[in-house]
Amino acid sequence: MEELKFVIKCLCFTMLLVMLMQVKIGGASIEYHSFRWLQRSTVSEYVQSAAAGGAMAIRNLGRTLKDGVASTVDGFQEGAHEKAVR
Repeated sequence: MEELKFVIKCLCFTMLLVMLMQVKIGGASIEYHSFRWLQRSTVSEYVQSAAAGGAMAIRNLGRTLKDGVASTVDGFQEGAHEKAVR
């Protein structure tokens, strides 16, 4: 029963927060102001650069694995071809 009370409290808090975020200040909602602040904050720049570095690392890893597998497969095919010719 305690878990249900917790879920209901969280649901009520979330609904209240969502309603309050829709209040307009200066022609734009609080939600928009906070979203714009998060996009332009210094922390988001660091997170974005870290994400870009991680994406580049994953891309390079994928390319390296692809090239390694391709060269291994080519080596096996050449070896099988040489055995078939002999």
